[in-house]
Amino acid sequence: MDIAVIGNSNEVIGFKLAGVRRAYSAASEDELESKINEIMADPDIGILVLNQADFNKLDKRLQSTLTDSVRPTVISVGTEESTEMREKIKRAIGVDLWK
Repeated sequence: MDIAVIGNSNEVIGFKLAGVRRAYSAASEDELESKINEIMADPDIGILVLNQADFNKLDKRLQSTLTDSVRPTVISVGTEESTEMREKIKRAIGVDLWK
């Protein structure tokens, strides 16, 4: 199972330096959506990491698809407040770890 990252060039470089081999740069929203669809169809990807700001730019239908996805599990990271990871962990293990 691989980890994939899609983001701007600075984020991609950081993840590549951390050892993530499948890190892709997306300069536009069209590139972002295209790469997301490609990753979602790849059975070897177990986790997809996106910047929260990029996630928020996506079409609501695609956001819903990503939020509900189990494989790959989609994780949004960034400075914007999000309860998405908390909810995914709660759904996966049945326990709210933040309580």
